[in-house]
Amino acid sequence: MVKRKSPLRKFLFYFGLVIIASIILIPFYYMLIVSFHADYDPYKTSFNNLTLRNYAEIFGLIQSTEEAFFGDEITKRNLESINTKLERLKSISASKESYLTYVEETLIPEKEKELRNMIELIMDFSGLTPENREEYLQNAMKIGTKEYNEIMENAQIILSEGDITLLNDLYYFLNNYKSEEFLDKELAKVKEQINELEEQKQKIIAEKATEFPFLKYMKNSLMFAGLGALFSLIFAMLGGYAISRLRFRGKGMLQRSVLVVYLFGGTVIMVPLYQMAVKLGILSTPFGAGVYLIIVYIIQTLPVSLYMLGNYFRTIPYSIEEAAIIDGCTRMQTILKIIIPLSAPAIVTVYIYAFMIGWNEYLFASAFLGLKSYKDLFTLPIGLNAFSQSAHSVWGRLMAASLVSAVPIIIIFSLMEKYLTAGFTAGGVKE
Repeated sequence: MVKRKSPLRKFLFYFGLVIIASIILIPFYYMLIVSFHADYDPYKTSFNNLTLRNYAEIFGLIQSTEEAFFGDEITKRNLESINTKLERLKSISASKESYLTYVEETLIPEKEKELRNMIELIMDFSGLTPENREEYLQNAMKIGTKEYNEIMENAQIILSEGDITLLNDLYYFLNNYKSEEFLDKELAKVKEQINELEEQKQKIIAEKATEFPFLKYMKNSLMFAGLGALFSLIFAMLGGYAISRLRFRGKGMLQRSVLVVYLFGGTVIMVPLYQMAVKLGILSTPFGAGVYLIIVYIIQTLPVSLYMLGNYFRTIPYSIEEAAIIDGCTRMQTILKIIIPLSAPAIVTVYIYAFMIGWNEYLFASAFLGLKSYKDLFTLPIGLNAFSQSAHSVWGRLMAASLVSAVPIIIIFSLMEKYLTAGFTAGGVKE
C-alpha cells in the first residue's frame, strides 16, 4: 500500500520551494529590469520603455547615455574643483611677495592661534600661574626667551613625541616665515602641488569620466582566472596523483594538512602577501603585479583542487595502471593516457571551481592592482566597483554589466557539462 503525503506536508514542500525561488529570483528580476532601462532612476522597474541601450553602451556599440544627455558637462564638473585650486595656488605663488602676503594674511593668524592653544595647554597641565598670563604667552611664543625655555622643558614631560614635533614646527614657522630660505622651501612645495594637479587635470581630459572599458575588464578577468585555474589544475593533477598512488615519507601528514591553508581567511594572508610583494619589488610593474595575482589565485585554489583530484584518483582501479605498465607505458604516459582521460569529470569540475574563484575574486585584485592604479589590468569586480562608486554611475549600465559578467561561467559550464558524468571506469576491468 502506497502511503499518500498529507496535504500539510505537500503545502509546506511547495511553500518552501516558492520561498527559495523568490530569494534567488527577486534580485535577478530587479537586475534584469533595471538593465533594460536607459533612464537614471533605479526604482522604475516597470515593463514600459524597455531598451537594449545599456548593453550596447557597455560593448561600445553606441555613444554613452551620459555623454548623449550632458555632452562635456561631466568633464567640466570634474575639472572645476581642480581649476579652482590651481588658480589659487598660482596666484599666491606668482612671486615671493605674493606668497608672503598670503602667509601673513591667512596662515600666520591660524598658526598663532594653534601655538597659543598648545602653550596654554602646557601651562595648565604643568601648573604655571604667571602674574600676567597674556604677557607670558606673548613671550613664550618667541624662541630664546626664558618663557620659551620653560614651556619646552614642560612640553618634554607632558606632550607625546608627535605633539612635540608639531610644537617645534609651529615655532619654526612663526619665527622664520620671512627668511629667504623658508620662502624658497614653501614655494617649492606649492609648485609641487601645482604639478600634481596639472597631471590630474590632463588625466581627466584624456580619459572621460563616462568611459567604462567593460570588454577590457572582461578580457583581464578571463586571462587571470583562466591562467590561474589552468596552472592550479596542472599542479593538482600531479600532486593528487602522487598523494593517491605513490609512497613517500610524510605522505599522511601532507594529506591531512593540505586543507590547513583554508583556516586562514583572505583578509589574514592578504597583508603579509602584499608586504612581501612590495619588499621584493614585484608590484613595481604591471607585469609583475599580474603574475603575482595569478600566483595568489593558484595558492587559493590549489589545496581544494589537490584534495578533490587526489580522492578521485583513488577511485580508479590500480589494475588499469598495472595493465598499462605491462604494455610498456611509463609513469608519465600512464598519467596522460589512462588517469587523465578517466578523470575527465573531476578535472572539469576542479577547473570550473578554480575558474569561478578567480573570476569573482575582489580582495587580492584590488590590493595588487587597485592600490597601484594599474587600470589597464583591472578585472571586472574592480571595474564594476569603481564604476558604481563614481558620481556618474548609471544603474542600468551597471546592472547590464553585472549580468553579462555571468555569461562566461554559464558558457564554460554548458560546454563542459557532457564531461560531468560519473562511472567512466565502470566495466574497465573485471575484478
